[in-house]
Amino acid sequence: MKIYRLLRGGVMFCITALLLSGMFSCVEETEFDPSKGPLGKARYEIPEWLGGTSIEMLEDTTGYSIFLQLMDKANLREEIESQLFTLFVPNDDAFKAYFAKYGYSSVDDLPIEEAERLFKLHFVTNSRSAYQLKYEYYWSELQGPNGEYASLFFRKQTASASIPYVEKVRYNPEFKDINGTGEVLIYSENKLIPLMSKDFFEDFFGALDGSDYLIMYPNSQWGDNLNWHNAMVTDPEVRTSSGFIYFVDQVVDYMESIEEYFIKHEDKYGVYYDMAQRFANYTSRKTLDPTSQTYVYKKSYDLIFNFAEERGPNTSSPNYFKDIWSIFVPTDEVMQKYLDEKLLNTYPSLDSVPEITLYYIVQTHISQSLALMSKVENNYFNAFGDVTDIKRSDIVEAQMTSNGPFYGISKVLEPNVFTCVPGKLFFDHNYTTFLFALDQTDMIPLLSDLEKDVTLFAVTNKEMLEANIRYNDIDDVIENRGEEGIWKAMNEDALIEFLEDHIYEGVLDDLSGDGYIEMMSKNFIHFSNNQLEAGKNKALNQKVNVISKNVNDRNGILYTIDKAIQTYYTFAQTMLNDPQTSEFANLMVSAGLLNPNYIDTYTLDTVPRITFISEGDYWTGLIPTNDAIQQATAQGLIPEDVDQLKDFLSYHFIRQNVIFDDGKLSGEFSTNSLDTDVTGTGITYHKVRVNNSVNNLRITDGSGNTVSVNHANANSLVRSGVMHKIPSILKK
Repeated sequence: MKIYRLLRGGVMFCITALLLSGMFSCVEETEFDPSKGPLGKARYEIPEWLGGTSIEMLEDTTGYSIFLQLMDKANLREEIESQLFTLFVPNDDAFKAYFAKYGYSSVDDLPIEEAERLFKLHFVTNSRSAYQLKYEYYWSELQGPNGEYASLFFRKQTASASIPYVEKVRYNPEFKDINGTGEVLIYSENKLIPLMSKDFFEDFFGALDGSDYLIMYPNSQWGDNLNWHNAMVTDPEVRTSSGFIYFVDQVVDYMESIEEYFIKHEDKYGVYYDMAQRFANYTSRKTLDPTSQTYVYKKSYDLIFNFAEERGPNTSSPNYFKDIWSIFVPTDEVMQKYLDEKLLNTYPSLDSVPEITLYYIVQTHISQSLALMSKVENNYFNAFGDVTDIKRSDIVEAQMTSNGPFYGISKVLEPNVFTCVPGKLFFDHNYTTFLFALDQTDMIPLLSDLEKDVTLFAVTNKEMLEANIRYNDIDDVIENRGEEGIWKAMNEDALIEFLEDHIYEGVLDDLSGDGYIEMMSKNFIHFSNNQLEAGKNKALNQKVNVISKNVNDRNGILYTIDKAIQTYYTFAQTMLNDPQTSEFANLMVSAGLLNPNYIDTYTLDTVPRITFISEGDYWTGLIPTNDAIQQATAQGLIPEDVDQLKDFLSYHFIRQNVIFDDGKLSGEFSTNSLDTDVTGTGITYHKVRVNNSVNNLRITDGSGNTVSVNHANANSLVRSGVMHKIPSILKK
């Protein structure tokens, strides 16, 4: 074989010009204009003294006739001869092996579109030296060995694209019955080919011995210098007057995307792929040509990572030249066994499984970066940031596709959320409304954080409905029923507070005793003998019973309960509805401190509200009974002046503390009554002294009078705190 290594006279000038042309014109190109160069400018005339072109060289070299025949069959000779190109050229023996693999006898057997697609995998625009192939010129600088991104821009744009194919839509309601058949014609963008080198694996911290490469390319050989997809470069950087030739050891096989690989191997990975189709979408409709009435669609995926995207996870240039998907797919046998044991024992079919559950199963197997086994075995994080154990022995097969490696595996990768506190909810159809609510408010990551222990109280769909909350599957939204009986989308803040009423930050291992606990919402609930109670539960005469306790060793406990925890019962509601405290409430109304007709901004319901309660998260109300108010009135102790009355009433509320008669909190505490006699020290408040022992709470006011709280009248839970009824008024 004869290979030209040198050019004729003027060689250094020509090489320099070619190198500069390649270095500064590495831009994405998908269209070819034979009359123009790679930058869109008029092509210069080739001097007579310059050496032969790449095509002339191949024509003059034994063993490369099939490559030239393929070029002619694809009708690409004119483009190749009229521009600067870098060619990756297999010899005739490599083509014969390729034809035998796919049942062809020669180039003549290939359809024209197949010949075009295949030939376009063997060149890139512009003349590229090996250095320029490894280190691209992006972001106004050449990413050399010491550059920020070095050789990480390893994907090279080709003009080859998949031939549009027909797909039967499975689940998407918008397209399932399109054209009366549910069939759509799918197209995709041009392929990007990985250029693998030892430099790339060094910069990506992969295996330098080629072991990572050979896992992704099991039928290839590793070459330290360059590997063009599955083909090893055997003779690099052969210069010609029209570019560079790189001789490779085999034909660059057709590049299926991850999507196409699934379609071709549904017999092995169809169970996982079918779950993914529930997230499939069909967008970017266009016609095949200006005169065609046939529409083609681009396939994509919503919610899950869009592994149908040829450009990878980052579709902006030049990021997609370095970013790529990776997918780990359980075999059908493994995946089906998992579904049978985990889901299909409570759900009749996958059609009834909540989308959020399927989302976590599908998404946890997809990565937005190149996963090399030498790195994965040591430290791998799934799509949710969970540390995931994958061993080389788990891989049953692997194949690099045009947009990322496809790993067939012998296990199902579970996200942390399935094995943490909320795990049971994903697999039990009785808790879908509660699960949807957690998902809608983005609270699931909180409950699966291994760094923070939590205790979750979960409620069935039936009991959520009893609490006037439901999931509308048509509009995919959580709704609540207001006082007028109309269902509407639940205010997000109200929904978050409702859910936070069911979450305790920490581990509540024992609910058999008696006590009060602060929930994530900052509202308090009472537990006693495995029963729970909040303010509204008490008003409704409800006891919330624990049904089951599910402990895991990862991050806490899940309790299932028979009624929703309902804290939404205010100080104002409690006072107005209690016949023993209504007179104090009326004084609050007359002083302008209580609005009996307040419209709640969350629910739009009319909810009586104390005006200053929103100034703090924690309050203790010391509310005199009607008898106490009547006695104080008779003694002339109730101020008639509005401002003085406000101050008198405010003195009965302790700020920023929730004090029960449980013996825990004692000391001096600020009330809501401003101490205007103190100046120069900022805002100060009149105080009361609390002496606390179990079931015996005593309050000493500013006048030195001590009031004892009867345990029977203590600890009325309200939103933002607790209320105690006291037998006499407090005085400063």
